[in-house]
Amino acid sequence: MARDQRVTWHVLQRFVSSLQVSVIQNDQPRLKRQLSLLDAWTRRQAMAQQTDRSAQFPEMAELRQKLRTSKSAFDAMVSSYRSLLDSFETFRCTIDLVQRIKRLQDLSPTLQSIQDLHDMHLLHLILDQELFAGRVPAQIGQVRPRCLQEQLKQFSPAVHFPRLYLGDVRRVDGPRFFLGCDTDPQSGSCFIFALRHKYLPGKIIGVVAGYDRDPERYAVEKATDFLSHFCDILASTLIITLEHEQLEELTVRDSLTGINNRTYLERHAPRILDFAVRKNLPVHLLFIDLNGFKAINDTLGHEAGDAILIAVGQTIQAMVRKYDICVRLGGDEFVIMLPDTDETKAWSFVTRLGQALANINVGEICGLATNLRISASVGLARHEPGQPLEDLIRAADLRMFQEKMLARASLNHRGNHD
Repeated sequence: MARDQRVTWHVLQRFVSSLQVSVIQNDQPRLKRQLSLLDAWTRRQAMAQQTDRSAQFPEMAELRQKLRTSKSAFDAMVSSYRSLLDSFETFRCTIDLVQRIKRLQDLSPTLQSIQDLHDMHLLHLILDQELFAGRVPAQIGQVRPRCLQEQLKQFSPAVHFPRLYLGDVRRVDGPRFFLGCDTDPQSGSCFIFALRHKYLPGKIIGVVAGYDRDPERYAVEKATDFLSHFCDILASTLIITLEHEQLEELTVRDSLTGINNRTYLERHAPRILDFAVRKNLPVHLLFIDLNGFKAINDTLGHEAGDAILIAVGQTIQAMVRKYDICVRLGGDEFVIMLPDTDETKAWSFVTRLGQALANINVGEICGLATNLRISASVGLARHEPGQPLEDLIRAADLRMFQEKMLARASLNHRGNHD
């Protein structure tokens, strides 16, 4: 029981005791006075209670206001936390998209996915043409290093490198170069970041730029840690992917002629053969062996022989379709796989190949006076369901050998008659 309540209870007990005595003694005047005193005391207590309640009202109002303020602050904190979680998830998804890049040809769909994820109007990538020529999709910009350096001069000195620019797009000289659009945007904001070489930090391999119609989205006062980290990871991924593709080419490309080698054939031919069997499509394989190539090496030298092999490889490569396989097995032996090609078309290809090889000017290529010409013996074999690649090559090789023997026999026969 609180102290005030105990005092009140004690006073009431005294009043009751005094009233009891007056009643017992039948002292009416005294009883009247005591009742009057009790009434006055009761009124004072009631007024005191009202005064206490009145004093509590402002305190309660202040407390309610503090509760409302605390709730607003808490709601703002929760909203900020959720926004932070959303930003982190967007950041995580963006980095995940970049790190999923396995081939440089994947760049366009990856950039489009990032653009959609961030609800951007434009996201464009420009790369060093000398590094990435022939490896990236047409949608990716490519310029020579000197041209790129000229365009970047307007941002020098870049105090916040690799951030080159962040702000009003109208303050950029020629923004369409960076954004990959036909005309310069007349309003909005953009960012332009340099991409540094993973192993040569002083070398810029390209730039990435983004644009939004909202003039406040990419403002100088906005935090750019995410953009910097994104650009670092993108640049690193580009170089790693480039090196992987270059290394891959070393394993499947013939170092002399530049066309694919036996490893490439063994890696990709089984898939073509399986597909042909499922779709009941004909596949023919040509085994090509140059005639008299030893004479070129012996007469003109091995450098001339190498030049001829390069010319032969380029000639064959120019004749095949995109989905055909053309490889150098080694020495002067080449193999061509022709999917979805019947026997008539295959022999037609052999005829055209013979004519193309005959048109190679040995003297012009070697820079030497000679009457030597290029010809080849070609063996043709059709793939049968269930036939392994090695057996198909062996069958074509055998027929090439038979063709070569027939040609020699025919030549000897004509020589004897002469």
